[in-house]
Amino acid sequence: METDLIRTKKNLIKLTAFVLLGNSLMAQAVTTLHNLVGTEGRLPHGQLVQGRDGNLYGTTSPVGSVVANAFRITPTGAYTVLRTFVPNAGSLPPSPSPLMLGLDGNFYGTTTHGNAAGGTLFKMTPAGAVTVLHQFRTVLNDGYSIDNGILRPTPPVQTADGTLYGTTTSGGQNGVGIVYKLTPSGIYSIIHHFVFGVSDGSRPSAPLVVGNDGNLYGTTTIGGQPTASSGTVFRITPGGTIKILHSFNAFTDGGHQPQAPLVKGTDGNFYGTTFGRGDLNAQGNIFKITPAGVYTRLHELDFFHDVSDGAYPSAGLVQASDGIFYGATSRGGVAPGLFANDAGVVFNITKLGLYDVTHTFDKSIDGARPLYSLVQHTNGKLYGTTQFSKTGLVPAGNGSVFSLDVGARPFALAQPSSGKAGGTIGLFGNFTGVTSITFNGIPATSAGVGNTYRTVTIPAGAATGVIKINKPTGSVSGLNTFLVRPVSTSFSPASGKVGTVVALTGKSLSQTTAVTFSNGKKAVFTLVSDNQLNVNVPVGVVTGKISITTKGGTVASATNFSLIP
Repeated sequence: METDLIRTKKNLIKLTAFVLLGNSLMAQAVTTLHNLVGTEGRLPHGQLVQGRDGNLYGTTSPVGSVVANAFRITPTGAYTVLRTFVPNAGSLPPSPSPLMLGLDGNFYGTTTHGNAAGGTLFKMTPAGAVTVLHQFRTVLNDGYSIDNGILRPTPPVQTADGTLYGTTTSGGQNGVGIVYKLTPSGIYSIIHHFVFGVSDGSRPSAPLVVGNDGNLYGTTTIGGQPTASSGTVFRITPGGTIKILHSFNAFTDGGHQPQAPLVKGTDGNFYGTTFGRGDLNAQGNIFKITPAGVYTRLHELDFFHDVSDGAYPSAGLVQASDGIFYGATSRGGVAPGLFANDAGVVFNITKLGLYDVTHTFDKSIDGARPLYSLVQHTNGKLYGTTQFSKTGLVPAGNGSVFSLDVGARPFALAQPSSGKAGGTIGLFGNFTGVTSITFNGIPATSAGVGNTYRTVTIPAGAATGVIKINKPTGSVSGLNTFLVRPVSTSFSPASGKVGTVVALTGKSLSQTTAVTFSNGKKAVFTLVSDNQLNVNVPVGVVTGKISITTKGGTVASATNFSLIP
């Protein structure tokens, strides 16, 4: 309801602009921040990522004699090449993935080629110093990635314990990709080998996403029911247990063969796009899927509307601080005064599927072909890249970086998005004039003096809720609910009969919603303090662990409670 009201407000603004300015389509215009030229790189490669310094970081592709680069660009457009990816002797030029910001403030990514094996998993400092963490194809049945415009190398994701998880497009026991992990101590392992067929996915070409349940979610470009050709959405546990949540059907889903990553919405569901088409009219779609696998088509792109709606979204979505999702299409769109532009569009869509075009790219003004997901900076603006610069530049451009102001509010971003009382997190936002930082109203302490990033300690007594950066002029709120994870320390007595009162101690227990014994029997509990619950042993329990469920998650006791008959 809220997002639809926001959407209505935006349409009223457009209508007002039409009345005042006499323009029938007052979509927001992008600002080209930088056109890449010469050795700055070509074909900006993937979604940008915000660093601790408030700048944006990205990579380019190797094309012809121009090798790939990693770059930094300020929100106002100052562009710096940080790293040039030069191949080893006898190897093809490496193509780097987009970058992922780690918990340590460094960036992580992968490359194709670049060595005699099959590319690398690497770490890069904000200054551009690279450390190779793993060389693909140096262990038995290892994976590797290719970059052919459809299949692309992807960066890993990082869970709260510091472990990296990622996928490769190729390799593995079956030649169609793997899921791997790298522990903080540097131990590399393969947790799943994809199998081409109807019972598994194949050829993943997008990064994984961490769900609220701690599991990993992703997509594959092919595999799955009914013909193994349309791709899947899958869930995999950190231990490697995989489940196919949805197999795309080219004819009934409105699209198939997803190339883009999923994005986790503020509602805990996942949203994404498909690129492929099931018939001559279909040109991709936008969908929602729950963690349990309930799939909903939100909007379909087709031949009859490609000049207005855009077509073939290879980019994923981003949910901005106005609650609306934004994405881009690689083709379609009509610029003012042109019959056929085919340069792509930026669109917006609500959770209910109300779709609108935010900006239509014009080759003569602002470049063309946005292939990768947009990112929202904590200043509220959207940032992205195009594969081609506008026509007529001297020297000719090799792609561009742009910003788009849709009027969304600045926000605070926690990394990671969950934690335990007493632990520390990174907080991104504008700290100029900050007077306090609060977790669901509880004041927290912070370290650092920067205006774009601080290290914050989760305060005792904090509950799952919104983080705020408070200032005399108002507060800047987090985009997502921060999950304060419960801690189970001990319980006493260690054994007892039905009706025995057991004291459970821990942290962040004031947000408890249920206490459950090992066979699923729920117990009546009384909150004593944020550090203690008293529970009555219910009828029908058996010896086993006691679990505490809160708004921030579930935790089980380390030892068993022994039932005395």
